[in-house]
Amino acid sequence: MDEALRYPLRGEHGEKALLVAWLCVFVHAVAIPFLALVPLAGYLVSVFAAAPDPDPPSALERGVLSRGVGATGLGIAYLAAPLLAAGVTFRLLLETERAPTGGDAVVVLAGSTAVLFALAVAGYLLPIGIGNYARTGSIRAGFGGLGDAAGNAAYFVGWCSGAILFLLGVALSSALVEMGGLALVVGSLVGAYATLVATRRIARGYVAAVE
Repeated sequence: MDEALRYPLRGEHGEKALLVAWLCVFVHAVAIPFLALVPLAGYLVSVFAAAPDPDPPSALERGVLSRGVGATGLGIAYLAAPLLAAGVTFRLLLETERAPTGGDAVVVLAGSTAVLFALAVAGYLLPIGIGNYARTGSIRAGFGGLGDAAGNAAYFVGWCSGAILFLLGVALSSALVEMGGLALVVGSLVGAYATLVATRRIARGYVAAVE
């Protein structure tokens, strides 16, 4: 864990890469939602590809943007259905005029649990797809060969710890960004740093599982 926390500041490219990630998150927050994160997604693919190395790769190398488009496509493919189902489920709950009771409550609870489980599974498999894409350069590889890594203890531990770091970091980042002003700038940095640390942690687990 300590290795991942120090990762964004190590090596020749660490601080520049963190600056690029920070800029992507900041622009996402203030001007161009989501689209500004595509270059960051491409750099995260580079982090997976360079996972055996101790230092971060360059964020300015050619191909980062194209890898970002590929990673974005993988993310949409893996998460679109669970997110759509989650959105529909919560919208129905909000539009219901009365609180569900009896059998209705059981159905709602079961449906919500199933949606959250599907979202968690998709989130668990997506980094494996990203790792396969990073290793081969093939989008198709991002949808295959998931089983070996998914069932590996090293990947499971790496993913769990990385997911916790990411969720905590994003929660803090979002709270700061909502405050605006200087807090928005700091919040963008927190979000970028947490994303790089979490990606490093998960990527190391992925490499341990496939090599």
